[in-house]
Amino acid sequence: MNARDTEFPISDKDRSTSDMAWRSVSYLTAGILFYGGIGWLLGKYFGHQSAFMAVGVILGISLALYLTYARVSFLERDATTSDLRKPPQ
Repeated sequence: MNARDTEFPISDKDRSTSDMAWRSVSYLTAGILFYGGIGWLLGKYFGHQSAFMAVGVILGISLALYLTYARVSFLERDATTSDLRKPPQ
């Protein structure tokens, strides 16, 4: 039996859950790196590197969590309204 011939049962729901999990991890990582980097640069310029970097990291985490929450609530709201539009079977 060849590994290429093996089919793995992955549903669309499992795939979307996995995509959503990786997307939230990516948002958190990008937010920390981007805003932490901006804070580091501002700290180098103004002379308070640790304070600006801490504020940048906290801001990045906060914005990433908000973006994740907004996307998940939008997807749940879309799924709920689309279920209401389907005719009963």
